Amino acid sequence: MARKKQHYVDNEKFLEVMSEYRNAYLESRENGEEQKPMIPDYAGECFLKIAERLSHRPNFINYAFREEMVSDGIENCVMYASNFNPEKSANPFAYFTQIIYYAFLRRIEKEKKQLYICLLYTSDAADEGLGV
Repeated sequence: MARKKQHYVDNEKFLEVMSEYRNAYLESRENGEEQKPMIPDYAGECFLKIAERLSHRPNFINYAFREEMVSDGIENCVMYASNFNPEKSANPFAYFTQIIYYAFLRRIEKEKKQLYICLLYTSDAADEGLGV
């Protein structure tokens, strides 16, 4: 008898939770409420698990700002959780993994720009003999 592989995020439960959240979001939007409904705890746990696991991939593990990447990924998931449409996709794991992946890439670009600016500043200061 074949055993079903245990994943770190239960995609079926995640889909159910996100479907309920989407319905609550649409209902609050219809009622004209300004504030979005709270994201369920299970969805937040899934966001954290996906971001942490993705940050340990070989292409992200060696960055000194890995924790900032994880927090950016979670922040993006929270911002775009209401955009997940269960009618279009039955795979919230893939949807939020993509959101986190691109949040990581944006953070890497920001950090590269910041490092470049720091290097320019220090090289200009050294050229002027400021000893900074």
